[in-house]
Order: sequence, then structure tokens, then C-alpha cells
Amino acid sequence: MTELVTPRDLSLELKILQKAIRDYLCQTYGLLSTRDEVRWRLDAEQTAATRNYFPLR
Repeated sequence: MTELVTPRDLSLELKILQKAIRDYLCQTYGLLSTRDEVRWRLDAEQTAATRNYFPLR
């Protein structure tokens, strides 16, 4: 089973605010409420896209 990543995980890794990551996710994948979800749990493809969007600081 693939391990899912959260905005918090990426925030710590990329050294940026969780809100910035969540804002990007909402713009890219839509609001959680429209996806019948309550928390962001990113698969490998979503995680890679987010890492590519935010350069490592």
C-alpha cells in the first residue's frame, strides 16, 4: 500500500506554510467538500506535482 502524504508533511519538508500548500491544492484539485473528503491525503502523483510547484527553500 502506498503511503499518503499530508500538507503538514510537505510543509515541513519544503519549509513553507501549510496554508500555501492547501491553497495550491484547492486551486489545482478543487475544494475538499466537493471531493467528499475532510483531509488532504496526497497520492504519489499529487505529492510530486506539489513538490514541483514549490521550489525547495
